[in-house]
Amino acid sequence: MATSRGDQIPQSLVAQLEKENADLRARLTDAEGTIHAIQHGGVDAFVLQDRGEHRIYTLVGADRPYRRFVEQMQQGAATLHEDGTIVYCNRQLSEMLGVPHEKLVGAELQDFITPEDRPLFAELVRLGRAESAGGEVRLTHADGEWLPAYFTFNVLPEDGGETIGVIVTDLRTQKHYERLVVAQAALEDADRRKNEFLAMLAHELRNPLASIRNAVSLLQREGVEAPAMEDTCAMLHRQVGQLVRLVDDLFDVSRITQNKIELRIERIDLASIVGQAVESIRPLLGRLGQELMVELPPKPVHLDGDRARLVQIFANLLDNACKFSPEGSRISLKAKTESSEEGSSREVAVRIRDNGIGIAPNQLPRIFEMFAQVDTSLERVTSGLGIGLTVAARLVGMHGGRIEALSEGKSRGSEFVVRLPILAEGAPPPRPEEGAEATSPIYRILVVDDNQDSAQSLALLLKCMGHETKTALDGVEALEAAEASRPDVVLLDIGMPGVSGYEVCRRIREQPWAKAMTLIAQTGWGQDEDRRRTREAGFDGHLVKPVDPEDFLKLVKGVSGRRGDD
Repeated sequence: MATSRGDQIPQSLVAQLEKENADLRARLTDAEGTIHAIQHGGVDAFVLQDRGEHRIYTLVGADRPYRRFVEQMQQGAATLHEDGTIVYCNRQLSEMLGVPHEKLVGAELQDFITPEDRPLFAELVRLGRAESAGGEVRLTHADGEWLPAYFTFNVLPEDGGETIGVIVTDLRTQKHYERLVVAQAALEDADRRKNEFLAMLAHELRNPLASIRNAVSLLQREGVEAPAMEDTCAMLHRQVGQLVRLVDDLFDVSRITQNKIELRIERIDLASIVGQAVESIRPLLGRLGQELMVELPPKPVHLDGDRARLVQIFANLLDNACKFSPEGSRISLKAKTESSEEGSSREVAVRIRDNGIGIAPNQLPRIFEMFAQVDTSLERVTSGLGIGLTVAARLVGMHGGRIEALSEGKSRGSEFVVRLPILAEGAPPPRPEEGAEATSPIYRILVVDDNQDSAQSLALLLKCMGHETKTALDGVEALEAAEASRPDVVLLDIGMPGVSGYEVCRRIREQPWAKAMTLIAQTGWGQDEDRRRTREAGFDGHLVKPVDPEDFLKLVKGVSGRRGDD
């Protein structure tokens, strides 16, 4: 039937209907493809857009039985689209990241990688598209913490394209175990070194003790001639000095490691420091027939430092150079001013060089560690506890300086370089020390110590030096003796049973007859806190056992001089 002109369909409408028909056919084709993919296991999830929001629908059907296995895994697992979007993941990955499962599907996995590791992650994904790949990458947890993980990538060929399977292994437990292994190894090494140190300490203490016992036995015999007597006394003096040095080293390293050492800063001339250090090791140089060459800058070099501690630094280094060098060898000490590393100030570099046993390359990094010994064999010919370098290094650091050990290897000598900041030119020179007076005063001294041998031997020695002495063996006896004899000086032990030295000092200070009396504490403790306590108790001075009579008399003289000035 023919249609009238008015009944004809507009061409624009026909074109629109044909376009809509083509769109419907295309959607039908896509739907048929999706259904085919679902039937053959090629789809893990739907991502639908509804009112600007993405809704994720994961498909878990009987045709994908492996997912039950994946959900039981202890590791995280995911399937990524080619662009890195997560189309499937198990609950373990969700828990690992602290992110709800529904928020992971449809997100990009790289968003959960730490920014620093994203380039590596992208490279692993690229390799995973062609072949398997694996590497360690850090994940970011929802709480902001990062966790180490190992990623394994494998390509998964599909009919509709390629996806990538990812296995994520949480490495936190493994890393914790590795840290425990390292800590355990460090503890075992520390325990080994502690045992070596204790064995060395016992060895070093037995040597002088054996000599002292032999000397005492010799002195007890009748008919000992004068030369033998003199040699025996000299040997006793050396061995007691060695014992005192061992105890002092232990005491110093204990205070330094606990940050309980206090520097007494003054302006000092480097030459005087080096001179004192050299004098302290001259007896050792003489016994070993060694020669020491000293070269200092032509102009004075001034430092801000603790005189005693700076002397100790260079004396320790020189002592090491002597002990670890053969007899008759040459040792050098050279000092030179130079610019600091920053170039903003000046410093002095003091180099102490020897041609002794040297240091192996593997020992150089730990040469300044506690109890490090270059030679720990029983055949070694040197003495010491291996803490001198530790003390020196810590003291250099406390003075704002640096210390370095250099060696070309065993039997090729060693060089230690100490760098210290120097004062600007024109700094005032150190004050000259006061000269000794021609005559020394005679004191009436009360020695108090609950160790009878210590009290009587020191009193006898002071008596031989021309002083009048008495002894007391406890606090009560000390109070009675002080009141009865009114001594000029009381050398008072702190740790005594019954009445302590602190209490004895306080009671004496309360008496009108003790106004001018000098009270010196003697104790085995010498930390800053111990010295503070003795000052607060009323003591005029503090000496650490064993008390050197010369140091004691010098301290007493200094106290008397201060009172005279007042």
